Amino acid sequence: MAIIAILLEPASLLLTTVLILCLWWMSTRRPPGLPPGPGPALPLLGHLHLLDKDPRPKFREWRRQYGDVFSLYMGGRLVVVLNGYHVIKEALVKHADAFSDRPNTFAFEICRDRGITGTSGVKFKEQRKVSLEILRHLGMGKNVLAERIQEEVAQYIKALHSHQGQPVDLREMTKASISNNICSILFGRRFEYDDPEFTRYLAMVADTLKSASGTALLNFFPWLKHLPGDLFNFKKVLSMTHLIETTFLRPQLDNHILNHTNGNTSDFIHAYIVEIQKRRDSGQATSVDEDNLQQLIRDFFFAGTETTATAICWALVYILHRPEVQDKCYKEIQRVVGTENAPSMLHKQKLAYVEATVMEHGLACDVNFQGHVLPKDTMVLPFLESVLHDSELWENPLSFRPERFIGPDGKLTKPDEFIPFSTGRRLCVGESLARMELFLYLATMIQHFRFLPPEDGQLPSLEGVLGLTHSPKPFHIRAVPRTQTLKL
Repeated sequence: MAIIAILLEPASLLLTTVLILCLWWMSTRRPPGLPPGPGPALPLLGHLHLLDKDPRPKFREWRRQYGDVFSLYMGGRLVVVLNGYHVIKEALVKHADAFSDRPNTFAFEICRDRGITGTSGVKFKEQRKVSLEILRHLGMGKNVLAERIQEEVAQYIKALHSHQGQPVDLREMTKASISNNICSILFGRRFEYDDPEFTRYLAMVADTLKSASGTALLNFFPWLKHLPGDLFNFKKVLSMTHLIETTFLRPQLDNHILNHTNGNTSDFIHAYIVEIQKRRDSGQATSVDEDNLQQLIRDFFFAGTETTATAICWALVYILHRPEVQDKCYKEIQRVVGTENAPSMLHKQKLAYVEATVMEHGLACDVNFQGHVLPKDTMVLPFLESVLHDSELWENPLSFRPERFIGPDGKLTKPDEFIPFSTGRRLCVGESLARMELFLYLATMIQHFRFLPPEDGQLPSLEGVLGLTHSPKPFHIRAVPRTQTLKL
């Protein structure tokens, strides 16, 4: 019997090996109709071993190799990457019903199917609709909101003057000021830049967004969160998010609920409470409730604090590298606005070069798309950089050239392909607020100051730090007051 076992052992080993190879091939081969992509996927890993921490260079390479629609496996999950303006527009606008759902991933599970960021379908549409109606009521895109932002800009300019032209890292102060705009909309109040509680929470937001990039792997290997320790920042992100929500954001909501009076719509929370009461009184089935309001507050606070402040910091980085852009902006501001009054949204159309400088900056069902069959629950990644950095659309796309948005007549032009806030149903809810902030801050900052590198001439790096946002590396800058005396 021992001799028979010895003879059978190689055969068993061979059979086991063949079975494993067959299972691997069946689990990683592309089903017919899928977009092309890199070669065979590895067991468990898929194609993740081919990607660096920053996947964008590899995505650009694969676009050149496989075309505007390609697919890969991240772990065992099928991912389809969309490239180019026409492809992304066709998916997100023409096929919005199929492409607007959030993928079933760990990252969106944190949102517990609430608010806007982590919802899909009917709930997403209702939350987005109500939120936009409230934001418009509060002045989104109108002068009433612009005037509130201008008041915050004036506080920011005073804080800049206090540094007396000395080298300073402006990132935290800029985040505090930008955050005050969303706090004013949400809570009806602002915070002082040196408020220790406020600055602590802003630091926690930044740390959370930076740490969250480490949780990306859990979208494809959710079982990793059960490993000992916290290798992927899972526990850290959950802990910080929970702390911000329960000790800073939730008390704001509780205070509004306690002091709410009928018909009060003075800020987002009060206006949403009115919507809750309307739906309760009508008896209709709805997702407009306190749980979703709490998540919306978190969605808007995180997004409204970090993204626009990051864009302003990048603008400062680029104008240090291209001082002639700053000089052109200042000359235009002098000509259109003068030096005695602050720039306003009424000046925006005439400040074409300033605005050009600001601009330079999961499937719900099976769907046939671009000749390919994409199965339900496929994760779809619209690669916006493929549009914004497309050399066929933009001359020298990686160069900082505001002139690309100035037409032959000297007026501002906005090509359809300029989609930094995405497009379709997932278009950023805060787009008009962000555009307003960027214009008013940068125009007023350049009106009051000439921005220079430190005395040693050290320019900031053009390479950023990739997290949930792409932020500039730490840098110091001098905000040197211009010679004219200006009114705030």
